[in-house]
Amino acid sequence: METTAAMPTPMSIPASTPATVPGAPAASLPLLLRLKASGIAGDPGSQAYMSERVGGKLGKFAFHIRGLEIRMHQAGWVGNERQVACTVSATLDGGARVAVERRSREPREAFDHTMGVAERMIRRTLQRLRHQ
Repeated sequence: METTAAMPTPMSIPASTPATVPGAPAASLPLLLRLKASGIAGDPGSQAYMSERVGGKLGKFAFHIRGLEIRMHQAGWVGNERQVACTVSATLDGGARVAVERRSREPREAFDHTMGVAERMIRRTLQRLRHQ
């Protein structure tokens, strides 16, 4: 299965860019990755950072994740500050699904927090599936 990425903003990652997994060749990843952002402008390093972060946090589960979608969008305003939401949706072996959304003032902060929570939820879900 090929890794694809689609993000219709300045943070777009070329379709040929796979999520990186430390110690694993990119061609060996069975992960279908979709990155989407709307209304969020990213800095030039965001593409590489997000790809590395996904690989570092979720790479250990790559052979159990059948699909992964990461969405970033403006979630409104709290007082005078804009809120950015990051949603991670993963489809695991056996059809199990994990979805996490976190909000923050900064896109990178929302992304980091969401990836941490998603990692823990995916780990727990896979442990439950193994014990069934």
